[in-house]
Amino acid sequence: MTGTALDKRLFPGCDAPMNEAMTPTPEENPQKTTEVLSRRHATLLFVAILALIILADLSSKTFVFDLLETEIRHAADGTPYLIQTPMHKFFPGFAFEASINLGAFNGWFAGVTWLLIGVSGLSIPVCFWFALSMPRRSVPMVVSLALIAAGAAGNLHDRWFHGGVRDFIRCSVNIGEKEWVWPNFNIADSAIVCGVAIILIREWILMRRAAEVSAQ
Repeated sequence: MTGTALDKRLFPGCDAPMNEAMTPTPEENPQKTTEVLSRRHATLLFVAILALIILADLSSKTFVFDLLETEIRHAADGTPYLIQTPMHKFFPGFAFEASINLGAFNGWFAGVTWLLIGVSGLSIPVCFWFALSMPRRSVPMVVSLALIAAGAAGNLHDRWFHGGVRDFIRCSVNIGEKEWVWPNFNIADSAIVCGVAIILIREWILMRRAAEVSAQ
């Protein structure tokens, strides 16, 4: 028993191989639009970013504190404090000002340094494990997780060796006669924020693409 050949004019593409006909296009599967890294390449990218950010963070802290001639001392109970020096202004709204943060953002959780050390120390291997265990290791996800891990490592170093995090970047804005100052931060803090931002933006883009496909 023989079948009837399909008319290519009525059924375009009917002569294509089965594996080509069943392959989804990027529009049909928005999560496959990004390049997938091998485990080896993902590891190299993660370690390179981790090392670069840690080096930039620790060297910049040491350089600026030396530039401002700021000395870290410790009280009898071990609490660190600074021999403060004037800040170094570059232009309105941006300056170097040495400070030491005993907590997390804006001093949150101050007094529980060991808890912050534990969270920072745990986040590094977790980010590394997640970056390599993802079924689709995309460049944005590996970069974002490496930035978060590097930021955590830089601040972990400060909490362990200095009892607090060295901050020096001061940003402010003048509205009328009042100056609004953002809490001082460092390169490690910036790396964490950038890493989280990349994840949120990537997820938002993927959700938009999925919504567009489902609407078609």
